[in-house]
Amino acid sequence: MALSWEMKQARTGEDNIMHTRPYVGVDWGTSRMRAMLIEEEGQAPDRDHVVYGDGIAKLDRPIADVLLSAIEPWTDKHGKLDIVMAGMVGSNIGWRETRYLPCPASLADLTDQAERFEQCGHRMAILPGVRCTNPMGQPDLMRGEELQMLGWLAANAGVSQADRLYCLPGTHTKWCRMDGGRLEFFNTSLTGELFAMLKEHSILVPKDDVIFAKPFEKDTFLKGVDVILDQPSALLHSLFSTRTRKLVQGEAAGDGPSYLSGLLIGSCVQNAFDLYGIPAAGVELVGDPSLCRKYAHAIERMGQSCRILDGVDAVHAGFLAL
Repeated sequence: MALSWEMKQARTGEDNIMHTRPYVGVDWGTSRMRAMLIEEEGQAPDRDHVVYGDGIAKLDRPIADVLLSAIEPWTDKHGKLDIVMAGMVGSNIGWRETRYLPCPASLADLTDQAERFEQCGHRMAILPGVRCTNPMGQPDLMRGEELQMLGWLAANAGVSQADRLYCLPGTHTKWCRMDGGRLEFFNTSLTGELFAMLKEHSILVPKDDVIFAKPFEKDTFLKGVDVILDQPSALLHSLFSTRTRKLVQGEAAGDGPSYLSGLLIGSCVQNAFDLYGIPAAGVELVGDPSLCRKYAHAIERMGQSCRILDGVDAVHAGFLAL
């Protein structure tokens, strides 16, 4: 699979050896941007070749200025670079809006519907998103996570996908089913966004606990998960206990944000198991390792197994697979 322009390859000789030149891959979401210099196939990303910036929803200056400023050290060294972008940069609040591919979708076809243009001498491509009717019968959308799923496929070539459940934790956590290299369907949970809103803009967590944040407490987190295990349908009723436990038990209640996180992630995981069933081969977690570990605690508390793939490695593998 290749972009229609000769993006990163030139064939020489009868053996068709592929010579690649550096290009930039950008995963640009609502809350965070990460750009990486893609130099050589088969290698994990050098962390010196990954830069981070604000997400689309946080920008206060033109998108082009933000991007070109972030990658300036690379363009100073290599000159004009081809740039491939995925995520909310292609949404109606992003740079240029791209379409959504309908499910079931072959993730290998992302480049067919890419939006291509030039900016300051750089050739640009923004990849499309993916849409489906989720297991609840509602329309659902994905931008950016499909690149991580493509990366998982590239990192696990030949592994059966049908007996696995995929979770991509984040501001808008995605749960997915794949089969035969195709994304069958998925659903979105606002777990991360709801956690941030309740922690910072509700009465549940004392302001001091927000300002003077404590380290994550696994035991307190699991107490929240256990509440959901006992009463799977009672999340809205359980949330208020984040406040009442602190008022009644004081310091013995533990860290409020950790408990709140346990309630929300526990509910997120339990609902996914209800929708998709218990996966025979476990759950594949793809994303920020520290956040994935919290999901892993909840999944293991529920008696299931899981594995973690670093989201940066998944994005890098996804860009290479393109």
